Amino acid sequence: MKYQYDLQEPNFRVGSIDIQNVSRPENYKHTFRNGRGKHGFIYTVSGRMRYLFSTGEDLCIPAGELIFIPKSTVYTSIYLEPDTEIKIVQFDLVNGSLPDYLTRPVKIELPRAGELIEAFFKPMEHHMPNHPLYDLSCLYGLLWQIDESESKIPAKYKKLQAALSEITEYVTKNEPIAYYADLCNMSEVNFRRLFKEYTGLSPIDYRNDLRLTAARGKLQSGEYNVSEVAELCGFSNLSFFIRLYKNKYGHTPKKE
Repeated sequence: MKYQYDLQEPNFRVGSIDIQNVSRPENYKHTFRNGRGKHGFIYTVSGRMRYLFSTGEDLCIPAGELIFIPKSTVYTSIYLEPDTEIKIVQFDLVNGSLPDYLTRPVKIELPRAGELIEAFFKPMEHHMPNHPLYDLSCLYGLLWQIDESESKIPAKYKKLQAALSEITEYVTKNEPIAYYADLCNMSEVNFRRLFKEYTGLSPIDYRNDLRLTAARGKLQSGEYNVSEVAELCGFSNLSFFIRLYKNKYGHTPKKE
């Protein structure tokens, strides 16, 4: 599934950068109950990480992949394999706001992610302190590479941004297709066609897929029963929810 974002002119400045190299044993958990203190890029060097968010979203990040988690996000990180190692680059904003595509937890699809993260740690390898300007150059370089990557999305699909953002942010709302088409200033027919062409799913199937991902996270937390999860994730028909869940995951919600 693809995700679409409109790029914005940078209107922010970063500061208070710090880096950490962390290794933990298998099944070690850490919960940010009060939310993450800074914006953070987290790169899995070895092993595998799992992130369970208070929204119900569940992301698994294997070695060689990068995730971004915004400041104040409430979540639990789990080290899934022995000697899992991660490298963290975190920062605050001096002013302004981050682009839309960095306002929620997201896996960063970037071919050179490891190289860009490792650059922050180069001075430490030579037992030298990091200079603030060096850290700034590395961070702005990383943000620039991400921005460049996002800009490669074909222009013909950028008109879908408003609908994709609306569905993601208000995933439990049962808005009709016409509502999303209006947000994009498109006819319903053209909207359906372009949306399916871009995501591979109809707008409703896309919304249901996001709901099912959230539902699985809630079920695996052990805090909710099947009926509660269905209602919390926007499914008013329990049988329909169970059928969709089994189609996606190969088993019923009760077996999570």
